[in-house]
Amino acid sequence: MYHKKGELHFENEFVETLTQNGWTHNKALDNATPIQLQNHFRDILNLNNRDVLDGVLITDTEMAEIMRKIGGKTPTEANEFLTGGYESTITLTRENPELGTADLKVFWRDAIAGGLMHYEVIRQAIRPGNENDVSSPNRRFDVTLLFNGLPLIQVEEKRVDVNIKEAANQVVKYKAEHKYDGLYAMVQIFVTLKEDAVRYFANEKSAELFNNKFFFEWLDKSNKPVRNWKQFTEDFLKIPMAHNLISNYTVADGQVLKVLRPYQIHAVNAVRHAFAKHQDGYVWHATGSGKTLTAYKIATLLQRDPHNQVIFLSDRKELDNQSGKNFVKFSSNSDDTIFETNNTEQLIRQLRGSKTGVITTTINKMKIAIERNKDKIDAGKREPLANLMKKRVVFVVDEAHRSQFGEMQRIIRQAIPKQNWYGFTGTPIFEFNKTPQDQTTESQFGPELHRYNIGNALNDAAILPFNSEYVSLIQATDEKSDTAIEEDKIPDEAYVGETPTAVNYRLKVAEWIIKKWQRKSEKNRFNALLAVNDIPQALAYYHLFKKLKVEGKHRLKIAMTYSLNENGDANQLQRDGLAEAMQDYSLQYADSKTAFSLDNSQVYIDDVAKRTARTEAAYKNLPPEACIDLTIVVARLLTGFDAPRLNTLYLDKLLQYQGLIQAFARTNRVYDKYKTQGNIVMFRRPKLMRERTQDAFEKYAGEGSFKKVFRPEFKQMQAEFTDVVKNLRHYVPTAEAANGVQDADQSDKIEFLTRFRDLAKKLQYIESYADFDWDTQADQYGITHEEYDYYQGAFQNVKNSVINDVPNDGEDDDSALKFDFDDVVTSELMIDREYVLGLATKFLLNTDNLFAEQEFNAAADKLAKSGDSREVENIRQFVSEERKNGDIPADYDASARYALRQRRRKQHAMLNFVDEYGLDPNLFERLVTSYEATGEFSHEQDLKKTADIEVAAENGHKYRNMLDFKGSIQRHWRKFIAEDLAQYNIGRN
Repeated sequence: MYHKKGELHFENEFVETLTQNGWTHNKALDNATPIQLQNHFRDILNLNNRDVLDGVLITDTEMAEIMRKIGGKTPTEANEFLTGGYESTITLTRENPELGTADLKVFWRDAIAGGLMHYEVIRQAIRPGNENDVSSPNRRFDVTLLFNGLPLIQVEEKRVDVNIKEAANQVVKYKAEHKYDGLYAMVQIFVTLKEDAVRYFANEKSAELFNNKFFFEWLDKSNKPVRNWKQFTEDFLKIPMAHNLISNYTVADGQVLKVLRPYQIHAVNAVRHAFAKHQDGYVWHATGSGKTLTAYKIATLLQRDPHNQVIFLSDRKELDNQSGKNFVKFSSNSDDTIFETNNTEQLIRQLRGSKTGVITTTINKMKIAIERNKDKIDAGKREPLANLMKKRVVFVVDEAHRSQFGEMQRIIRQAIPKQNWYGFTGTPIFEFNKTPQDQTTESQFGPELHRYNIGNALNDAAILPFNSEYVSLIQATDEKSDTAIEEDKIPDEAYVGETPTAVNYRLKVAEWIIKKWQRKSEKNRFNALLAVNDIPQALAYYHLFKKLKVEGKHRLKIAMTYSLNENGDANQLQRDGLAEAMQDYSLQYADSKTAFSLDNSQVYIDDVAKRTARTEAAYKNLPPEACIDLTIVVARLLTGFDAPRLNTLYLDKLLQYQGLIQAFARTNRVYDKYKTQGNIVMFRRPKLMRERTQDAFEKYAGEGSFKKVFRPEFKQMQAEFTDVVKNLRHYVPTAEAANGVQDADQSDKIEFLTRFRDLAKKLQYIESYADFDWDTQADQYGITHEEYDYYQGAFQNVKNSVINDVPNDGEDDDSALKFDFDDVVTSELMIDREYVLGLATKFLLNTDNLFAEQEFNAAADKLAKSGDSREVENIRQFVSEERKNGDIPADYDASARYALRQRRRKQHAMLNFVDEYGLDPNLFERLVTSYEATGEFSHEQDLKKTADIEVAAENGHKYRNMLDFKGSIQRHWRKFIAEDLAQYNIGRN
């Protein structure tokens, strides 16, 4: 019979298992204080640096200097220190001036399990609280793994009957309490563990940045979850794996520390093993699962040997630019060198040079370089690439399914004596879809080394599912029999060209997109692609949308991009069309007619891609008027294009196999809680496209995957939505009774929150279907939109009451609520702020109208009941002030007046705050603007430098020291911006 283990017994077993896998249990450091850990770290430094210390051990003063350098690092700075070179060193100025300085070796990146490294496990390290701060109690860390005395991996355990999220939330809580300081500032990886569940995740700069989407479950090589703690410990935490995890499987991406996902680690290992055996191969990883980071890790690890030359190949310039920038960004905190090449001459200079590093280029540039090298040899001249030919050349190939690689790859293979090829693709080419040259991915690159397909990625929530809709807009009739013609009998001319049928078809497509835009774009949060069959179709759609905009049918911002063909009259039409689109684009985004033209078409193409993707810093926080809503494409952007804010693909073209998978995958990158799926809408031959879609996903995601990867048919979704309504009403029968749950006990509150969350998520899914119409279908669902609003208001109130009831100093608080319920997306209210302010206008223009007053009050009551009580209080106060002021003009608009009032009150509150703490008002406003646009606090360090402790003290604030002041003011402004200023915002409800 199974007996549940207590945490202490479980911890004993865990530590014992670690000692069997390369770790030494240092029992003397169980329950260690910070000073004991520092002294132990000093002992190891003394031991490993006897030669440079010259017999004089590290003094207390010197150790304090070392701790200042170690203890103040962010996770990414710590990662740079640990992995930025073969040896991590600290330059120490000796206390005795005659001894000068000493470069102390701290950590060896590649000396895994060697005599230089000490791997120790300790238990229950004490993290003391601040005696002057009641919100900072003493804590203990369950298990810590020390690498040469540095705590680089920290483990929190829970009993089997406790949710694994509680262990993660405990880490987050300790981070918020600043327990990860001193030596513990060096922690790179957290592990949360119970008998039947495990997660691992990277350290973050602050508690607010932890995201449970990046808390990974460990998978074995075949992508099966490893949930048994003992197997996980033996696979993941044993030496040398744990050392590799720190040295090779983390990367500092800007200010964010990333740890590789399981399948990325397995792929890196698989390629390294193949390379050691001089074997080629390819990696099949689903599009959107992070192939660029995996490829970067493989490339840089293989390049550490100076006898190798690693070359990362793309098949076109845009992908080369994108990959090159990503590689440079990843390498910025390491000793890895990335060489980008803008032209063939630059590539040749790099290949013939002596500097080592990964080269990123296109396969076409590489082919030309090889051909020029051969031409020189044939002419009896000095061989330009002689240096390269002596090395082992490693080609890491992105988008390895692309057919262009065949002939160019053959030319390169024939020229280089020692070489290996490793291809990355989300859609390998097999026998059923081999190239015209009879090539498959395996025939070009060798055997499959690791697989992580769409089905695997969906299971891990690494990508989102799809919602596909097949919309038939052509109903052709046989004139003789007056019966509908089957789809496969409809001629192609019905979809293309300038026949009346084709023109009418395109109009219906455009009108469908416009009509459903708000729903598909999640109220303009996301953008879309319209992929069409050819350039004439692209031009026809562009002109159609332009005409409909002039007619006032829509306000969408449309862009178009395609590659020019070089062939006579047709090319001139294409050039004229693109020139027109460029001029429109210039006026829209650069307030000029000539900012973009055919003379700089590549600049235009790059800008459209960047503005559509919105991933680069300059484009990430664009205001709505500077964004693209819909981008019309032919082939561009349908493969290798990373755009997390793109959620919909409209298709007026036929695709199949890898092309279909690649195009679909543009839409389902994980982004935020509002993005729950990738939307695919197919207009051309929808019946055929349904068959092709199912066939492609069965081949690339596994048998039976179609139902798993795609949302169900609308009728099934309706039934599921009705079921979750019944489930909620069974617990809380009426919307009016829902607010009473605030007075219930904790378990009842959690039950209500859980059931409403299920309903809210199901609503979020069903709302994306074009056939969803709440007004006409409410009887079928068993709930009206207005009733849902009331339940939603109760949810907000009950959630707040639960969070407010959580004790601040207990170990067993239910802080898992943060992750359990913050992912609920609130629905747009039927009666919202604008509706109530509209009635306020009507009332204030005629305050003697009793009916207008009653109508306003009734609507305000409903809005308050729907969870916006603070907003309603502000509106009522505003209406009262306006009545007292009198003199309401005939063109009075309460909405505009209220917005002005809120902006003024917000500005006043912000000025008061910066005056209270001596902050720079411009930097503070920038922080507020950034937070409201992204939900993240950025540029805080600049603002901290302006904070004036003397000004704060004059305003009644007391601090122990400058460090306490800086930490306290940051907490205060975050709360002020996130909570206090929120009442003045006039954006979305």
